[in-house]
Amino acid sequence: MKVIVVGGGAAGMSAASRVRKLLPQSEVKVFEESSYVSYAPCGLPYFVENLVQDINDLVTYTPEFFRKERKIDVSTNTKVTKVDLKAKELTRISNEGEKTESFDYLILATGAIPFVPDKKWLEVNHVYVLRHLEDGEKLRKDLQGLKNVAVIGGGYVGLEMAEALSKINKNVTVFEMKRLMPNLDPDYSQLIRQEMEKKSIRVVEGFTVRALENIGDKVRVVGDSEQPIFDAAVLGIGVKPNVELARSMGLKIGETGAIWVDENMRTSDPSVYAAGDNVEVNDLVIKGRKRYAPFAPEANKEGYVAGSNIGNQNIKFPGSVGSSITKFYDIEIGVVGISEEEAKKHGIDVFPVKIKHNAKASYYPPPEEVYMKVIFDKKRRVPIGAQVIGKNVWGRLAYLSLAIENEITVDKMFFSGVPYAPPFAPVWDSLIIASRIFYERV
Repeated sequence: MKVIVVGGGAAGMSAASRVRKLLPQSEVKVFEESSYVSYAPCGLPYFVENLVQDINDLVTYTPEFFRKERKIDVSTNTKVTKVDLKAKELTRISNEGEKTESFDYLILATGAIPFVPDKKWLEVNHVYVLRHLEDGEKLRKDLQGLKNVAVIGGGYVGLEMAEALSKINKNVTVFEMKRLMPNLDPDYSQLIRQEMEKKSIRVVEGFTVRALENIGDKVRVVGDSEQPIFDAAVLGIGVKPNVELARSMGLKIGETGAIWVDENMRTSDPSVYAAGDNVEVNDLVIKGRKRYAPFAPEANKEGYVAGSNIGNQNIKFPGSVGSSITKFYDIEIGVVGISEEEAKKHGIDVFPVKIKHNAKASYYPPPEEVYMKVIFDKKRRVPIGAQVIGKNVWGRLAYLSLAIENEITVDKMFFSGVPYAPPFAPVWDSLIIASRIFYERV
């Protein structure tokens, strides 16, 4: 059997490794269009700010490791341009020219690409996007000698890039079409804005970027009300699934714009699987709906599931609640499930609970706070979404993610064994207080 994986990121290498383990006699090949495989693009902002010194530290395993230790034939700088499903053949292009490969099974792990409103923006000098490690290398090198930088987009990527640029002493302005961190409630969004302004980062909300253009060696950001000029601009508007190859193959594209797959990660063609940031999965909050969840944990597990099923193990990927976390300097920001606004759009009768509480015992220095909003489904008495900002967010978000995923009722939440010690949490943790408020009032 011959299995070809298109894409050498988290999902692709997880899938290839699983196939190799389960089918040791099979031929496994990976084609990756960049120079690296098994790398961590989420670490690129930390490379830009010099927290990560060497770009190779963002590489988990090298192509040589996979070739030698796992007997997987990895080809980098190789792009798959065409797939003939009827003939089970694909065309790939590399420095060696164009070649044709046959396959029995194909796994698409083409990932996501940065969302760019106008492709002409990418032709403007000193305008950058971050997708591959090479993008981070170029940005860090080019930033030397530049001072004033615009960040287009105020979501996760924009926030992380703003911090990275601020830490290397750039003058940073963030432009956001809606409000900063638009997946947060307005008052929580304002908390983030206040923290950014404390770090001398200018935030311009409600600003639609109409164009980016060069004025000499500078970049002009063209908006409706102003047209400020910068030394460089970094696009952090978000990502979209890379489905160009899948679409050309005639595979089904789902409701979110990503590749449709079943729970075995099989596409609409039985010989083709897909995994990672190019697919949509079941939404575990709103049943019957699909969710686009371009996050590394999901990608790794989806690749594992795809490879397992090709290896004759019937494993299903249940779906995602969209748990995600980031930070800005010392403040941590976590989101999971759906917002109150989205819940109401779907006709769900909700009971939102908002809390500002100590992140640990009040007497344990230094004082730290956590802001938490939990969205409860009144009828089913279960949490369906949450936003957590402040200190010690990861553990609380993990708890809420499991509660939402497993439909744990508010009664069980209240009596759950949340651990306590003064350095880590107050006796009445915000998680328990949220469930107690629902418990008493609904």
